Amino acid sequence: MKRNMFLFPVILALSSSFATACSSIAEDDTLPDGNNEVSATVTFSPDTESNLKNPYMGWTLYSETEGAINTNPTLYWTMQDEAARNYAGVYYMRWRWSDLETGEGQYAWDNDPDFKGLIQGALDRGLRLAFRIYVNGRDCSGPATPQYVLDGAETYVVEPGHATPYPDDEFFLEKYTKFIEAFGREFNDPSKVDYVDSYGLGWWGEEHNIQWKDASKKHEAHDRIVRAYEKAFDKVINVVNFGNRDAYEENIVYNELGFTPRRDGYASEWFPESQQNEFAAYFPETPLVAEACYWKSAPISSYENGRWQTWSDYYHDVVDLAVKTHANWLDLRTPVETERYLEEALDEVKKFISDGGYRIYPVEVAYLVSGDELEVEHTWTNIASGVLPNNNVHLRYKYKVSVALFDSDNNIVAQEFSDDVEVSRLVGDTELTGKDTIGIGSLPSGGYSLGIAIVNTLENDSKDIRLAVKDAELITGEWLHVAYITVD
Repeated sequence: MKRNMFLFPVILALSSSFATACSSIAEDDTLPDGNNEVSATVTFSPDTESNLKNPYMGWTLYSETEGAINTNPTLYWTMQDEAARNYAGVYYMRWRWSDLETGEGQYAWDNDPDFKGLIQGALDRGLRLAFRIYVNGRDCSGPATPQYVLDGAETYVVEPGHATPYPDDEFFLEKYTKFIEAFGREFNDPSKVDYVDSYGLGWWGEEHNIQWKDASKKHEAHDRIVRAYEKAFDKVINVVNFGNRDAYEENIVYNELGFTPRRDGYASEWFPESQQNEFAAYFPETPLVAEACYWKSAPISSYENGRWQTWSDYYHDVVDLAVKTHANWLDLRTPVETERYLEEALDEVKKFISDGGYRIYPVEVAYLVSGDELEVEHTWTNIASGVLPNNNVHLRYKYKVSVALFDSDNNIVAQEFSDDVEVSRLVGDTELTGKDTIGIGSLPSGGYSLGIAIVNTLENDSKDIRLAVKDAELITGEWLHVAYITVD
């Protein structure tokens, strides 16, 4: 049945609700061959400043396993509340294995009210989660591996005198992979978790200074650990440290398993330009995790022969390099660093919010109503330096551009998913355009809203993507209102 459809902007082009999110509206009504056709083009202005709190990106707050502040949820979230609500996107727990499993099968997520309070505090503030669990006791107040494992494994001693298991010890591998499996049962949850560091060996879990009982078995041990993480966390992003693997190990984690690299030591002599270029070369096939080198309370001028006189100078270099290398995540770190960033380098905080990660929006949406069809052409771009990692092996291309019509109760009555715009390809100056057709012949007479969004097509998963549109009018969730239409 032929239907006549009229776009409300023809009548209400000056309405504030329509004009707020648009920089311009162009309309054209024609009557070819006796059939009504109505067309319009809506151009959107980008939001370059808001903290979008989208999945898989953002400033990251840290909780280290050491210290009363980092392990006390009331104190921690009192100190980090402003940053969590206004600037950050992720809460990263970097804890010892011995704190998460105090006895065999006794897990912090079941038994530790402080651990559970820290997690809930993050979720209550709209933060997503990330984890590193490490096993080496270097510089810790106690061993990083549970005592029951130390009792059964062959160990060596690290400063300041803690036993640490050889990672190729069979008893250690058996118990560590069992823990990884249990950890995944609790936190392999893409509705809450961005990524999990998926190795945990070496000093501070940074995968260097690893001692082997039998070096000929290191590949076997490496593979058992990373494969255990990949199996346990097959719905979130797996992360490993860049620059600490031989060619065999790199092939396993990057080419076979699709892991994402992270690099600690940003803006320091430990991360020279040659490594910066190698690290950035992983982009845009994968997102990148960046972390500053220097932290805590010592004067920044005490590092690298006074290279920086103020922490603000150092943070400028960190953020500048993070944007240059296309990082999706960067550390605001613990309360000490967070307070310093907000007091001494707030402009740098805002810069990474604007330029780090991804910031995607529809440049324009043009639509044409002809008979029983609504044709929608939409052009997209990403104005930040990172990537929406939709192509990650565990994300499975779950995000799709979609156009839909909504009834007066904001229910979808007609919808199409676009195969023309793959959001992980929106990097640099790339613009992608899709053209989709919605059938309208069977719709009841009445008014409808035309909306557009990047939606998550998997149930019980991470949220839809918030679009970077200035003064956006949303229909429901993250659906951007394009136009009001009526069907007679």
